[in-house]
Amino acid sequence: MIVEVGFLFLISAMVISFMGSLVPLVWSFNKETNLTSLISPIIVLVFLFTLSSLSILIYSFSIDDFSVKYVAQNSNINLPIYYKLSATWGAHEGSLLLWIFLLCSWSLFYILKEKDLSKDITGSILLQIIFFFIAFTVFTSNPFERLLPVVPQNGVDLNPLLQDFAFTIHPPILYLGYAGLAIPFAMSVSSLLQNSVNQDWARRTRPWVLMATGFLTLGITIGSWWAYYELGWGGWWFWDPVENAAFVPWLMAVALIHSLIVSEKRGHFKNWSVLLSILAFSMSLLGTFLVRSGILTSVHAFALDPERGVFLLGIFTYFVIGSLIIFSFKNTNKIPETGYTTTSKEFGFLLNNIFLVILGIAIMFGTLFPLIYEAIFDGKQISVGRPYYDTLIIPFAIGLAFLQVVALFFSWGKTENLSILKALAIYSFLFFIVLVSISYLVFEELYFSSILSLVLFTIILLGNLLSFKQKERSKYLAQIYTKTGSTLAHIGTAFFVLGVGFVSSYSFEREIILSKGQVYELAGNNFKFERIIKESQPNYSADKATFIVENENNSFTLNTEKRFYPSSNQVMSEAGIRPTLIKDYYVTLGEELDTDIWSFRIQIKTLVRWIWFGALLVTIGTFISSRRNFRNRDE
Repeated sequence: MIVEVGFLFLISAMVISFMGSLVPLVWSFNKETNLTSLISPIIVLVFLFTLSSLSILIYSFSIDDFSVKYVAQNSNINLPIYYKLSATWGAHEGSLLLWIFLLCSWSLFYILKEKDLSKDITGSILLQIIFFFIAFTVFTSNPFERLLPVVPQNGVDLNPLLQDFAFTIHPPILYLGYAGLAIPFAMSVSSLLQNSVNQDWARRTRPWVLMATGFLTLGITIGSWWAYYELGWGGWWFWDPVENAAFVPWLMAVALIHSLIVSEKRGHFKNWSVLLSILAFSMSLLGTFLVRSGILTSVHAFALDPERGVFLLGIFTYFVIGSLIIFSFKNTNKIPETGYTTTSKEFGFLLNNIFLVILGIAIMFGTLFPLIYEAIFDGKQISVGRPYYDTLIIPFAIGLAFLQVVALFFSWGKTENLSILKALAIYSFLFFIVLVSISYLVFEELYFSSILSLVLFTIILLGNLLSFKQKERSKYLAQIYTKTGSTLAHIGTAFFVLGVGFVSSYSFEREIILSKGQVYELAGNNFKFERIIKESQPNYSADKATFIVENENNSFTLNTEKRFYPSSNQVMSEAGIRPTLIKDYYVTLGEELDTDIWSFRIQIKTLVRWIWFGALLVTIGTFISSRRNFRNRDE
């Protein structure tokens, strides 16, 4: 009975959110009627109903209620309890319920954080989004559907790929980023309808964008880390279609952050900022559509039902086309009193925005092109792979890195003195020579990708450090307070770029066949296959191989496994990884080719951990900036 109560809570949330979503319509006919006071209690009710619904689904997993179809398909009686939590959002229906709950959480946080909600219809627009997603869940993706009268005894099992701690936290954090972009979208549409797109709107919106972007960055980072050690192929980014679907909203959100700075400080780019808020949320909706429609093949894809895709496409069309129509009639053409030149912060931010948006569109085009090609040419298939994306991203990365640094030293309106750029060039050249020399001594070779990454790392790092230079101590301390978040985020990109360049240049990989006791040498390291044993766990059995790795400095043990999950009849590899500051030693167990003869993949990954270190710095910097912006605007 409790399962039906969970579904009833969801239906109740749908009905109440629909009522709240009608407030803008009533307000448009009678602006003297103050119905906005109803929005806050409605959001609280919807939040409580969705929280209760999600809690009941989690409870159903915890007690192995296999009469619930979703539980039976994604759990097993032998599944450890901590994985039953991740199983709750491990497939289509549960992930949607989580998406809805997090969207309700953002909406609740909005009404608690914003001080003046009189005449504010942002919450009502959020309720529209909530209503459509709950309706989609109720009518096409009910997580509480029963399997009666025949009830499975043990359940199918959670996908072995997802039986991992990182996946327990990856979807909630990523969805916090996706759903968080609904806040600036709703604030922009609300301001358009009320003709209040101004500098105050930009000031109020920016911390919300920063917070959502921080969660999106962290979610993508955890997903990259999970793919690195769990999929067994040792890569940190595969240009998978669904990875791209998360990356593109991030690019739009970063562009929006920088555009809102200009809108707040100088009054420029207000229309552009509104458009970017629409694009950022649209790309998050498109990502949702791609993951759940079944039209893309990916390890991340949940649904394989085109009918659901049509429903989601309808939601996407309603919000995107609807908001663009409002934008076309309500955008402001008022020209700010102040102008700017090509040597100004405004122009630097404008170029930054253009680069990010073009890059995002090009990546999304590469993601969707195989579908377009297949539709035009009667089912013929084509793929867009890594060469396209690598060729695409390098020039944009170079341009964005230089813009990021130069814009730090530009002034608003017009820059009169650029002498600091000469000092930056000299310091950067000297530091670059030192780094290149060290790299050559350590690795004995230099490659284009490593040199390029050192150039970008040098100018970003020194540019951000030199931007703190002030003659007056009071101004210097003030800059530390105001720029800590943005500086950390920018320095994080420097470490990220350095990691990418070096892992591309100085990594080694071999597919090998070894019998017990054999040794394989790779890049001065001896990998000795010691033994293989069989292990048994409650929900899987495993072949576990042990390696002894020796080099000039030390020796250590690596264990890699191939697991068999009988409930789902799936085989998974668990990589053996030894992380160090400079290199990761990586071994993956393959197939048994003959008695005690196995295939392996061994890899050495240079500076791969610096990629995630840089991404974490970006995340921390973004959250710091968000907190500071909230405090400044509320003072």
